[in-house]
Amino acid sequence: MIGSASGNVLDENTIVGNTNGILLGSGSRDTKVRDNMVVGNPHIQVGNARPDAQAVDILNLSPSGQTTFERNVCVTSVGAPCPLTWTPPRND
Repeated sequence: MIGSASGNVLDENTIVGNTNGILLGSGSRDTKVRDNMVVGNPHIQVGNARPDAQAVDILNLSPSGQTTFERNVCVTSVGAPCPLTWTPPRND
């Protein structure tokens, strides 16, 4: 989500091997991020070759309270919960 994106839902994705897995920009509003598996961002080759690279599985720069996180799995995050347990996605 970049710029002033609003009203978005990111759900049931598998995101692996990117610089940042999910990136929510500072203008993102009213966003739901749920039931995603976001691991290995950056992938191990980048992590080993460039240890100075600042990258995470979920990077949330949106204002406080503008993004809802539910049942996501990740290892690293900034501004987002990052549980290390996996529960299969529910069909809401």
